[in-house]
Amino acid sequence: MGSSYFRKLSLWLLDVICVVLSFWHATSIKALGPILSSTGSATGLTIITLVFLVTFFNFITHVNRGFMKRNATQEFGLVFLYNVYLVLGVALVMLAVKPDVSPSRTVVMLFFGIDVVVMCALRALSKLATRLVFGRESVRYHVLMIAEPTCREFVQKRFKTGSTYNVAGWLDLSGDFVQGKVGEKTIACRLESIPQHLAGKRIDDVFVAAPNATEDQVARLVDSAERLSASCHVQVVLPDPDIQGAHLDSFGEIPTVTYSSTGSKFYRYVGKRLFDILFSLAVIVVAFIPSLILSLVIYLQTKGSPFYTQSRVGLDGKHFDLLKFRSMVADANDVKKYLSAEQLREWETERKVENDPRVTKVGRILRKTSLDEFPQFINVFKGDMSVVGPRPIVDEELVNYGDRLSEFLSCKPGITGWWQVVARNDATYATGKRQELELYYVRHQSAQMDWSIIKRTVSAVFYGTGK
Repeated sequence: MGSSYFRKLSLWLLDVICVVLSFWHATSIKALGPILSSTGSATGLTIITLVFLVTFFNFITHVNRGFMKRNATQEFGLVFLYNVYLVLGVALVMLAVKPDVSPSRTVVMLFFGIDVVVMCALRALSKLATRLVFGRESVRYHVLMIAEPTCREFVQKRFKTGSTYNVAGWLDLSGDFVQGKVGEKTIACRLESIPQHLAGKRIDDVFVAAPNATEDQVARLVDSAERLSASCHVQVVLPDPDIQGAHLDSFGEIPTVTYSSTGSKFYRYVGKRLFDILFSLAVIVVAFIPSLILSLVIYLQTKGSPFYTQSRVGLDGKHFDLLKFRSMVADANDVKKYLSAEQLREWETERKVENDPRVTKVGRILRKTSLDEFPQFINVFKGDMSVVGPRPIVDEELVNYGDRLSEFLSCKPGITGWWQVVARNDATYATGKRQELELYYVRHQSAQMDWSIIKRTVSAVFYGTGK
């Protein structure tokens, strides 16, 4: 109890420091001159309001619950929403009190931007400091994994422990019984007896992967987790939750996860292009110097142009020149010179080859990290492509889409896409899986789906899982 309250108090103090510092900086930016001028009373009232709101959110709504469990993306989302609430709260108080002088809208917007950055940075540093001071193992959450035998391999592959979780043990679920090992202790008991058998063991969370369990069995597992003073997380088998704006809802008063039929038309035709321009421009500016260095390295190894262009089919069947960093030898178009008969057959069908002998040493690194795709941001800025979309193809691949070709060509190709992050080399034209995934994106593209694809792509680049 004392430890839990201390953590809440520490996070409250951290949030108070963030909002006070951010508001002070917002009102102290001299470059904006008189536009930020406000009286001391208005500043004092705003700070008091912010401290009150921070206290309310920390101790009443528990906005910081699960602080150490959140990854960077989740933390940013929470901090962003947190600051939206803070700004709305300040606006409502000012509207109700009606002081003679209120902070200008510029100050409020500056506070919002500064506080999001400051809060994210300080939270990341506090997590790092906590792990360094107390040790990574001591601050990890101990998770008891309960899974049906058929689900265990899938969960082991997908569940990322990272620096947040420590798997305390695995129990196989079979009807009303579980068996397995937790630490050095062997467990074999009924569901309701789990707490007695784990008395004295530290269990912070219980994860349940049991799609075939009955409602009563899941309820008993939840109850057992409660008696262990642990949170219980029950896996729900659903289509990807990032597609079609999935959200918790009710339908005819029955709880559901609802998937909207299509994404926003405004996003497809306006928002997406605006995002493409801003995002590609930012990447081009940031990557300019590193790209020059990389171009020199490629030139020295291949003795050819560091860039490779190829005609690809774009929106509505229009052709454009796709840009890439060269990852192959200069005469790579002479496929018969480098590929075996078997590789040639694979090339003619899929337009790619496993362990391609034409790929250079630096090219392997570029492909592994997907850095060979970076020049395509120029294609995005020009309007030939989008950041997210189906993979741009050559004329020879059009036949694979048959009577669905016009639907496929109704969407701009992208640097990354649904096929790449879901299956990539595991989904081919021969099986029809690649076409299915590409067309799935075309039908269901949305801001939420695009953001999910970008996050997965960044993860693939960071961990070097590209091919």
